[in-house]
Amino acid sequence: MCGILFSQDSNKIPDLSLLKQRGPEGFNEQENDLGYFAHSMLNTIGGNVKQPYHGKHGVLLYNGSVYNGTGGNDTAWLGSRLDDNLENTIEIIKVLNGEFALIYVTNDHIVFCADHFNQRNLWFYFDQSSKQITISSIPDIVHQKHGVSWHTNENKIYVIDKKTFSIDIVTNKIWDLQQGTNHFDYVIEEFEKAVKNRYIPETSTNLLSSGFDSGVINCATHKFFKEIDCVCDPTYEVKETIKERMQIHKAVVLKNEDDYREKEVMFNEILPSDDVWMDPSVDPLINILKKYVGRRNKKIVLFGTGGDEIYNDWHEQREGSTIGRTNGQFPSTLKLLWPWYNYNNDRLRLVNTRNDFICGYFGIEARNPLLDVNLVQAWLNTTCTIKNQGYKSWMKAYMDQEDYPYTMKKVHWAMEDYQPESWKKLK
Repeated sequence: MCGILFSQDSNKIPDLSLLKQRGPEGFNEQENDLGYFAHSMLNTIGGNVKQPYHGKHGVLLYNGSVYNGTGGNDTAWLGSRLDDNLENTIEIIKVLNGEFALIYVTNDHIVFCADHFNQRNLWFYFDQSSKQITISSIPDIVHQKHGVSWHTNENKIYVIDKKTFSIDIVTNKIWDLQQGTNHFDYVIEEFEKAVKNRYIPETSTNLLSSGFDSGVINCATHKFFKEIDCVCDPTYEVKETIKERMQIHKAVVLKNEDDYREKEVMFNEILPSDDVWMDPSVDPLINILKKYVGRRNKKIVLFGTGGDEIYNDWHEQREGSTIGRTNGQFPSTLKLLWPWYNYNNDRLRLVNTRNDFICGYFGIEARNPLLDVNLVQAWLNTTCTIKNQGYKSWMKAYMDQEDYPYTMKKVHWAMEDYQPESWKKLK
């Protein structure tokens, strides 16, 4: 998980300690005719390539991992292909598949975006009249300089013309919403590619739960890598299913210990928002990253993010207390309702925002196989009939195929929010 920051100059740039934490393997900052650039490094693919990356025609700041490059370092692969042709820059971004955020600056344009599902935080301030722009992984850095910060929209590419300082917003992927495939073969093929691309045995850890989302990921990871590093916080899990899965993976079980110090820092110094931090998933994740992943010097954690929001839209979950846009059934005409993953309180955006902040705080990279663009596209193309066969039907079919234990029992979070008085933001 890298940290990136661009502004026209370094004036009023605050302390960058949290940006540096995102990339514990090195920090670099530069100021030149194109502006001020800062980057903290966590390298997970190929050799270590220093950033800001200077190409022939511009400067690139990049955070993330993409899986359709050459297999070497994706910063070098991406930076070497970008030039001063805006159309070419946009077309290159449109084919990227992975978890990423980037800023690319030339003499004529500033281009920035996060990936299709905002799996990497990117926050900005823009004002045409005063010709001000700041973009960063950490919203509070932008806020301290300008008094406000805005989150980039998913599946959008932002383009600033430096001559007029006007901004254009381009849609990244146009989803194919035809539903003609009456089997899950292509879905499973793309899913297995997504897992194989994201799991690196030496540096990766999987989260183990009793649910379908992490279950199907651990099932595929075990199929291809056999011995995998797994960790579980069993709070609110179906214990019988956890025990069965532990026999396969020999996962480490952690006891959840209430320790709110890191969460308090994140709340106050990254983004003071109850929506982000007052979620019952926060404490177990902090516990796992702090007490297990960090101590084993792992760099990557695989999440099951997207299973509820993309492939089920909360059908038959949380005893009906959570309603998705599809309201229990996927339609025969998808354009009526797609995209539904951020319906009702921006659910997927909040999950990705939260996980990226927490992992970044500990200098660890979050990867989400279920949000692989090719996998999502393959699933969208299946018929509504097999989409509606039952709860996360393609995941169930895959675990049945691999004889992997699962349960249809659903356990719901029941933890009360914790919000000490000391967390109140003081101006």
